[in-house]
Amino acid sequence: MSCQNVQPELIAYHFGTLPPPARLAVEAHLPVCPRCLGSYLALKRDIELGEEEPAPSEASRHRLRRAIAAELAGPPARAGWRWERPFAFGFAAAAVVVALFSVQTLATGPGRAPRGMDLSVSTEKLP
Repeated sequence: MSCQNVQPELIAYHFGTLPPPARLAVEAHLPVCPRCLGSYLALKRDIELGEEEPAPSEASRHRLRRAIAAELAGPPARAGWRWERPFAFGFAAAAVVVALFSVQTLATGPGRAPRGMDLSVSTEKLP
């Protein structure tokens, strides 16, 4: 593709609206042509900076800032959150205390042999 063909396509290339064959031709031409590459970079800078364009109003800037702040803040806190978490921790702590008490009681109480085992000493002889 020649420079005369590439120059008119630079805006469409920047916005990604070129059909694939033309896009591939522009992508192949830009690295080898410093003049077209310079034109593309200048065009890109003008489009992205756009200092000649009118600035947004204060009201739209304020709305944008509010929307960004709301997005960064995340979802609103649930109403029951302040009492649910301490209640859950208290319940868990009570369950642990009951479990420890049960284990302590079972471990220090009188024991007996497991079911089906007789640990008494037998005097009869085994064959």
